Formats: sequence, structure tokens, C-alpha cells
Amino acid sequence: MMKRKIPTAALFILCFFAANSAWAQARVFNFTVPDTITDPLSGFQVEYTLGGSNYGVGAAYAELRFYISASPNGSTGVALLYSTGVHLSGTGWGPYYPPSGKQTRTIQRGSMPASTVSLLENIAAACTPQTWYILAELGWSGYKYDDTVMGTTKQPDFYFIGGTISPAAIQPGGTTNISFDLHTRCPASSGSAVGIYLADANYQLLSFIGAVNIASGAGTSTLPPTAITFSPYMPTGTYHIVLFADEYGSIPESNENNNVGAFQLDVTGSALVAADSGGGQLEPELQLPFDPKTALYKLGSGAPDNYVRKFD
Repeated sequence: MMKRKIPTAALFILCFFAANSAWAQARVFNFTVPDTITDPLSGFQVEYTLGGSNYGVGAAYAELRFYISASPNGSTGVALLYSTGVHLSGTGWGPYYPPSGKQTRTIQRGSMPASTVSLLENIAAACTPQTWYILAELGWSGYKYDDTVMGTTKQPDFYFIGGTISPAAIQPGGTTNISFDLHTRCPASSGSAVGIYLADANYQLLSFIGAVNIASGAGTSTLPPTAITFSPYMPTGTYHIVLFADEYGSIPESNENNNVGAFQLDVTGSALVAADSGGGQLEPELQLPFDPKTALYKLGSGAPDNYVRKFD
């Protein structure tokens, strides 16, 4: 039986590939990203070098891809950031070499798929910074990665997300019930209070009704329907029950201008009007016609005056 001989040239090529297996595919080397990226959607730069070589038909082109991942090996939370083609230099069957020297690439929002933008929006909005990995890959050569801390530490922000008053009209000496939901997405490190005040039709504060303690942390704090009984000597007219989140200003917030909400309360001499009155809704993020801190300081938070009989 005859044995086929391998041509010398073919043997040389096989030996060359075997001897250079470590360089048989173009890949990413020396990949770095910024140590911290405050807002990943505002754009950031990555630096890298390319090395190795490709052989064969169609080997003069490779796809360069960048990903974000929750793990360094790309096993969890992988999302594409950017991809682009890289033309490798060479002729014939190769070798084909990638561009030499340090490369810089800016990764911006416009280059990202919508799902990646959504992921980065959540990272940027998070209350505390998070560690993520940026991965780079040329062709299918495997990932090169570097870690980065994304986002910032954010302060709490108290604001009312709802509330009711029922009834919204009473006679002098009558009782109404209020409730509210106060929310902060990012946690407060200590407790605070919601101050409740009676104001006139122009929101000028008349008296202190009471305070509701708010625990530290994040989420929604709820006051269930709670009765307020007013004096029988209260003049008829239109009033407001005004709520001040973080009444004592003890919590630094990211937005100090959305802490006020109010209910309208009509005090009428007509029993029929009061009996037929339905409920009302809290007006959130109220902008008062005066500085609320100054008004609270002048009024103080002492005992209720003769407008208010009881706050349960």
C-alpha cells in the first residue's frame, strides 16, 4: 500500500501554524477603562492594544466588540456597548495583522442598543455606586476585561406621592380625616418628621396641628386615615392643611423644593353642604408663595391654638 507524501511547502505551513499557535488569532491586549465612571451614558473612553494575527480567506477583517458585564468572564449580565469592524493588514493567506500601538475608543449612548441604555440608566440612577466589568473582544478570541465603579452615592429625596382628605368640607367643630404617602427612593440615614399645619386660603400658616415621625431608610411611609377635630369657634371659609416633609430640615436631600403638599378644607355654616361633601386629594410638590422655612420658624411647632381641638 502506497503512503501519500505531504508536500514540503504544506508541511512548512503546518509547522509554522503549530509553532505560532499562541499568535494564531488576532486579539485584544492591555485593555483598560477608567477606574470610576460617574455617568456611563455621558460617554467614556477605553484604551487597548491589538496583537496576534489571522490566517486564511476572509481573515483580513475582524469584529471588535465591547460589552458590559456583572462578571469578569462575561457569564452574567452581559450587554453590548459598541461594535465596529477592524481591517487587518496582509496579503494572500496571511498573516493578517491588526493595527499596532495604543488604541482609544469613546463609547457613547448613541452606539448602544436600547436594552443596554436601559441597563445603564438603572446603574446611573442607583443610590450607591456599583462595580461592573467592561469587556473587549476581537473576532471570537475571548474576552479581555477591566473593572470600573459606575454611578454615585445619592442623597434621599422626600416627596408626597398621594394622600386623601375626607370629608373636604366640615362645619365649625367638625372632624376630617387625612392620609398621605411619603416616598424616598434613596435611603435616609436617620429619622425625620412630617409637620402638619393649618393655613388660610393663601397658604399663610395659622397653627400647628401635629407631627408624624418618619423612620430612616428608603421606600414609602404611610399615614393611615387620621382624624383632626377643629374648634367650634373656627370661622367659616377656605383653609388648607399643609404638610411639610423633613420639617426640621435634619436630612440633606437631593431636592429640597418638593417637600410640601396640601389639602383644601372648606369650613361652612351649612350642615347640608358639609354632609354632602366628598373627599379630596393631596396636592403634592406645592410651591408656596413664601419661604416655608422662614414661616415655620416664625410660627414654631408648639401646642395647637384655638383653631384645632385634637389630632389623633
